[in-house]
Amino acid sequence: MKKRFVFFIILLFAASVGYSQLKVVNKIKKDLPRITDSIKYVDALNRLGMLMYENNIDSAFYYAVRARAIAERLNYRQGNADALNVLGIVYDLKGNLQLSLRYYNDAYNHYLQIHDSSNVVQALMNIGLVFNENKEDDKAIEFLNKAEHLGRKLKRDSILSLVLCNYLLMYPGEIPKDSVSIYLDEARQIATKYKDKRVLLVTEQIQGQFYLKNNEREKGIALLQKTAMEGIAMDLNYLSLDIIQSLGDLYIGNDTAKAVGYYKQGLYIAESRGYHIYQKIFGKKLYEINISLSNLPEVQRYSEKLLKLYDDEEVFTNTSGIDYIDYALKDQQLEAITIRSQNRQMLVIILGVLLVLSAITVLFIYRLYRLKQKHAVTLEALNRSVLLRNEKLEIDHEFNNRLVSILAHDFRQPIGTLKTLATVLKDADSFTREELMELVDTMEHSSNISLEIFENILHWIKQQLSGFIYQPAPLLLKDLIDEALQPFNLMAEECNLKFVNNVDANAIIYADKELVQFIHRNFIHNAIKFSPRHSNISISAIVHPGEIIVCVLDEGQGISPEKMGSIFNFKAKMSYSNEKEKGAGVALMICKDFIEKMSGRIWVENASERGAAFCYALPDLK
Repeated sequence: MKKRFVFFIILLFAASVGYSQLKVVNKIKKDLPRITDSIKYVDALNRLGMLMYENNIDSAFYYAVRARAIAERLNYRQGNADALNVLGIVYDLKGNLQLSLRYYNDAYNHYLQIHDSSNVVQALMNIGLVFNENKEDDKAIEFLNKAEHLGRKLKRDSILSLVLCNYLLMYPGEIPKDSVSIYLDEARQIATKYKDKRVLLVTEQIQGQFYLKNNEREKGIALLQKTAMEGIAMDLNYLSLDIIQSLGDLYIGNDTAKAVGYYKQGLYIAESRGYHIYQKIFGKKLYEINISLSNLPEVQRYSEKLLKLYDDEEVFTNTSGIDYIDYALKDQQLEAITIRSQNRQMLVIILGVLLVLSAITVLFIYRLYRLKQKHAVTLEALNRSVLLRNEKLEIDHEFNNRLVSILAHDFRQPIGTLKTLATVLKDADSFTREELMELVDTMEHSSNISLEIFENILHWIKQQLSGFIYQPAPLLLKDLIDEALQPFNLMAEECNLKFVNNVDANAIIYADKELVQFIHRNFIHNAIKFSPRHSNISISAIVHPGEIIVCVLDEGQGISPEKMGSIFNFKAKMSYSNEKEKGAGVALMICKDFIEKMSGRIWVENASERGAAFCYALPDLK
């Protein structure tokens, strides 16, 4: 009976049993003529073979042979492997272990080629179980160990619970005593994870057998009875029948009545479900018990049942027209013919010529493909270049228009102011000296703003017209800052401002000196404009991976949020809150243009306490 239980474990995940099995079989048979997809048709045939191997082994063999023939014609490896697996089961049940091993091994190789890891583990386990039946324990343990090892690597490791259960059933002695419960718990955890109630019942059966082995008879029997009842309720009759047989065997020596009760219960379930094998097992046990009890009426009744079972089995064998050994021999002959045909010289020559022609064709197609790819890359590069140039021309055009607009706006007011003041001064006799001095100061301030804007524009135009080529050079940053501060020292003294150069004496910056000094001067001039009296203007430099950052920080009121994003944007509409901002607007846009020419970035941010920091960053080319 151990063999029957083993096969229950092998196919536990593949088929339902009992009435539900009969319903599935009938449904598949009904649907079979309507299946038009050849792949699905092969899968359906293999499914029938798996469902019918216990009740009608001839039918299982018939469906597996049909599935294999179609799968080979379609080169459907999964279907071929599944058919070989069913053939392995059929020959095992027929008692031909050598042929069973052969088909299991073929199925294993197919599963290996299609990377079906779960079925690879199953095939290794099946091979190990056949070696166990053949009393080759060393080989059986070797294959079970391989199955366990691979099963632990699976992402979906449901098959591992079956491997562990079989190991615990057949070779508990190979597992250290302190690890038996660990193996059983692991099998239980995997079954729980996949909600496999059938495997959970198997673990309960194994636990019950361990109780019996450890002389905890009552505890073991109680657990086996409970598991059998749950199996019957779940329609898992193979498992239930195996446990019922075990319970009957436990009582055969000391309580014949109980043993008979269990055997009759098993026979009733087997007859109602049509399980031919279990009918023979329970019928034979009841026959032998009644012989020993000299209960002739019961002996006659069970002998008639057994005779009918054997007659039915003979009818199956004689009417099926199936010769299993003949099929296997023909299968081997077919393989031999195929091997010989593959070795024929003419076939090798033809294959060689086809290979050369295929290689030439592939090479020609590949070269055409590469030329097409190269042409596409060249066109794409040209298109990108044209697009970039168009974008640059559009930006330059927009920038130039903006500069003209700014000039028209910013020059008009100070020059208009000068004109108005000049007109007023014609009537100078009506003004006091203080009023005249105030008018002169206003004229001077307007002139300074105009000159500042004009100088900045001229500097930018000079760079645009000179065919500027950027060639960065290493420059001592601290010396550049000191040089840029020099023209503003007098202005700083008048405003009681203090310059603080925090730049490290060894700091090196890679830039165009003229461009970067223009930026330094404008940042410093801008800071002076917006710094209150008796405050500091700090210049600092920070070296980051790949770039150096320079910031000029004042202690003024900072930048309002609404102006922060438009300071360097020539597309934004400019508005000024005071006269000081007019000269700074154009200069900062030119600073941005110069920074972009040097592959850098420019920004402004408000300090944490007070003031604003104007910063730029240039690549560190060391």
